[in-house]
Amino acid sequence: MEIPTVTYKKLLNDTSRVIRHQEEIARLKGETFNVFSILKMEHRENETHSTFLGEILNPKGSHGLGSIFLQRFLEQLDIQYHIDIASVEVKLEEALSKRDDIKVSGGRVDIFIKDGNDNTICIENKIYASDQNVQIARYCNFNSGKNKVYYLTLEGAEPPMYSCGDKKLDVDFFTLSYKEDIIKWLEQCQKEATQFAILRETIYQYAILIKKLTNQLSNQKMEKEVKDLIAANYKAATVIGSNIRKIELEYTGKFISEIKEALEFSLSKDFDINVDPNLDKNFTGISISNKHWPTDIRVKLEGSTKIPWHSSYYGVVAHIDKYDRQKIMDAMKAIDLEGFKDSDFWPCYKYILDFSTTDKRARLFKATEREALVKEIAEKLEEMANVCEIPFTNF
Repeated sequence: MEIPTVTYKKLLNDTSRVIRHQEEIARLKGETFNVFSILKMEHRENETHSTFLGEILNPKGSHGLGSIFLQRFLEQLDIQYHIDIASVEVKLEEALSKRDDIKVSGGRVDIFIKDGNDNTICIENKIYASDQNVQIARYCNFNSGKNKVYYLTLEGAEPPMYSCGDKKLDVDFFTLSYKEDIIKWLEQCQKEATQFAILRETIYQYAILIKKLTNQLSNQKMEKEVKDLIAANYKAATVIGSNIRKIELEYTGKFISEIKEALEFSLSKDFDINVDPNLDKNFTGISISNKHWPTDIRVKLEGSTKIPWHSSYYGVVAHIDKYDRQKIMDAMKAIDLEGFKDSDFWPCYKYILDFSTTDKRARLFKATEREALVKEIAEKLEEMANVCEIPFTNF
């Protein structure tokens, strides 16, 4: 039986009303002021999320409350007897050993917990970055019999097969989610920090950020109202839900195509602008090459990992094995490169775009906001391409 159009409209209108009410309450409660969002730290996987979690978990952390937060975390995972709290150390970006994909060993783990009896916990924090080859399998092979491995994502997703190798979920490693596990733990942390206002409110702000990233309403009454709306209009809600990802991908494609049109209008005919055909794949985007440049040098905007749902960066692609970094940087001296980073593939790159939350993706569906965003991104890419045009021609 076909669902009447009026049912879809009523469900969307009623849900929008609840959201508007939630936003007004958040404003009145001061929840819209979030230091993590203001400082544009939301998408920084290690610099924000691993660092914050590691500091709270660390009994020697600046919070000054000893091991109580770590104890609550271990209790939630039901592994409180795995680690000796009195002798524990918490480290970030800990090198287990040199990475070896053939022997399936080594690598750097985001959050590493170890006690005096050599019992360990490895937490791999994946919000936006993609997995390395046999990454989880390598961690599982570390400290065999005394190590527990957890894969932490926003929604509790499983790692891809190429990361797992021959390791099994709930046997060799376990998943954790920010949406459920971390939120519940943070609520416990807030209770333990009741008498310490700054600490309590900082944990609360971080919890609000996580709810924002995982599309949760912070008001339980409103959350129940939305659930009731879905229950009363289940079929319509299912149809709407199944098409959200498709429409996000479609409008991101439209957005990237509009950037391409802007660049084709502003750049000389020597430039070639290409959009990857499937933005649902990792590390795709839009690239600018030039008929006078070597074929493996280009200016690019790329998703980390996917533009429609994650953060994105732009810069120059030229592998370190083939091109002298100093020559690349000298060629770009007319650009202010403050804040740019580098990797083997990228002599310079910088985060420029973020569609990691529904609020940020909403800009895709508002013509004026999308137009302003297209202008901003196109101007950055155009500037970089024009500055590089002559110097890269001489390589």
